[in-house]
Amino acid sequence: MDEALRTYIRVVELQSFTKAAQELHISQPAVSLQLKKLEETYDTELIYRQAKKFILTDTGEMLYHRAKQLEGLYKQVEEEISLYHHHLKGRLRIGASFTIGEYYLPTLIAKFHALYPDITIEIIIENTAKIADKVEMLQVDIGLIEGQMNKKEMEISAFSDDEMCIVGRANGSLTEIKQGATWIAREEGSGTREYLDHVLSTNGWNVVERVVAWSNMAVKQMVLEGMGYTIISRCVVKHEIAEGKLRTFNEAGSLMRKFSLLQNKQKLENRIAETFLTFLKENQ
Repeated sequence: MDEALRTYIRVVELQSFTKAAQELHISQPAVSLQLKKLEETYDTELIYRQAKKFILTDTGEMLYHRAKQLEGLYKQVEEEISLYHHHLKGRLRIGASFTIGEYYLPTLIAKFHALYPDITIEIIIENTAKIADKVEMLQVDIGLIEGQMNKKEMEISAFSDDEMCIVGRANGSLTEIKQGATWIAREEGSGTREYLDHVLSTNGWNVVERVVAWSNMAVKQMVLEGMGYTIISRCVVKHEIAEGKLRTFNEAGSLMRKFSLLQNKQKLENRIAETFLTFLKENQ
């Protein structure tokens, strides 16, 4: 809204140039200058200035009422835009791989829900391969996965880093890991399993035995029982590491992977999904 009109409204309603200046945090000469500008623009006198009197002219009264109408319209526009952006209603289906869905998303979703309480959020948690299939079949609006996925129908982009770590019981040893150890692994199709296989292959470590579990919790519990070692996201085991129940066998930050956003290229326009993606980028 025009600043001169805004100033004029406050002068009229407060019946004082001084009080208007104080409320608007500007000087009194600045208020007078704004009023003079309006009078020159409309070629009319708006206010009779007499000792201890504050009287609007007929045109001054007319301008005040029109200015109030404009102020109301500006507020309505602001409210409508706010409603458009912040009061969305509908459903958001998020497909998430296990690490993201169980450990990364809950805090984020709580914050998002506080901003958009009328959005029903459904989180489908599967391994990376199955989430990719659901994105391809448009069974979810977006997919959040670990690592990469090569499908021509998909758009994939990294949205966060994830630190991985080699973990075992506190009495374990790097020598045992190098010479031959039992590894607790996720199932085929899991992004965490893919990363573990990559590290084992890259380092040429011997594998005595591989035990497979279909959840991060099961993997962690078996490592806590002393069955062997695993490579897993730090967010899954950070509390156990802090408590001394587990220890890491690699330098902090030496093993990193990406969390990625997966979308179908044939997706329809979805304002709720786009709002969540903006929120996701702003909260990294």
